[in-house]
Amino acid sequence: MEADYLFGKILKHNKKFEPTPTQFTHGFEVSWYKQTLGEKAWQRKLKYPELGATFLFFRHGDNEVFGNAYLLMGVAKFWIVRSRHVDFYVRAGSGIAIVPRHFDLIDNPKNKVIGSTLNSSAQLKLGIDIKPVNNFHIIAGVCFTHYSNSAVQLPNLGINTPAVFFGVRYFPVTNNKFSYNRAKWNKPDKKNEVMLKLGMGFREKQTYNGPKYPMYSFTANYARYTSIVNKVLAGVTFDWDQAEYEYVVIQEIETKYKRGASGLRFSMFVGDEVLIGRIGLYFIAGFDLFPIVKPYFPYTKIGANYYFVNVGKKKYTKFFIGSNLKSNLFVAQYYEVATGIAF
Repeated sequence: MEADYLFGKILKHNKKFEPTPTQFTHGFEVSWYKQTLGEKAWQRKLKYPELGATFLFFRHGDNEVFGNAYLLMGVAKFWIVRSRHVDFYVRAGSGIAIVPRHFDLIDNPKNKVIGSTLNSSAQLKLGIDIKPVNNFHIIAGVCFTHYSNSAVQLPNLGINTPAVFFGVRYFPVTNNKFSYNRAKWNKPDKKNEVMLKLGMGFREKQTYNGPKYPMYSFTANYARYTSIVNKVLAGVTFDWDQAEYEYVVIQEIETKYKRGASGLRFSMFVGDEVLIGRIGLYFIAGFDLFPIVKPYFPYTKIGANYYFVNVGKKKYTKFFIGSNLKSNLFVAQYYEVATGIAF
């Protein structure tokens, strides 16, 4: 078990962000972990990560505007350096955020950043674990926490909170009989892979409490396995943005292309995916080559895939489902669910 105190401040990451945060944010976090011992090859390759869940409470500065936030996330903790007395680690987490105090035309018109009670959340921690005794550790580090509703409900600039944290880890039971499996991990079954994916999301455009428009995407990419727990990616995505198309038609905007092409985008990307058993956590960065109405900044996608059992004669083919968040310069554009095949 782990308990942390976080001290930070909301980051004003966009010129449209109102109001400007002036007070500090305080956070309190409780986490539960399970230490992997190398039963699976991927656990040994990833240096025996800890997997678990965390609950985080934020009392934001300027509380009458930004209110409190309640986050529940699944987390994975990866060791950078381990020793007898001190460990260094990075921890990644993702889940949901409940934000009761959000934008409202009547009750809270100053909050121009969060538009709904239910939001998606993500967090990255970099920390140090000091071990004075076996069952009690002292921890400290820095972290970055983000939550937003992925443009499903405007406004949607999102809350970003960099912070420092301090805490303690307690082990109710320690047992010297537990031991790590030190067996050598195997090499990947294949080096090259092609992935095809269909995705769909929704977002709101222009008007608060307005209609929700669908987003459709088709992605094709090449993947190269560097180990059993990692692969690098490169590919292309075709997006159809119904909101952009409707906007061009309704506003009667003239372009050098046909209006039917106004919702189309074509982009290229590169990325990396870390495989934790059947779950793949990925990050990609790309840029649009074919925007119509206005130029778009380079974008990022952070997401996860769940891979089902391998099929086919050589067991190389696998179907998957997943989801990701697409953002432009720290502002979420839409949340997408997807399904696909890798072979």
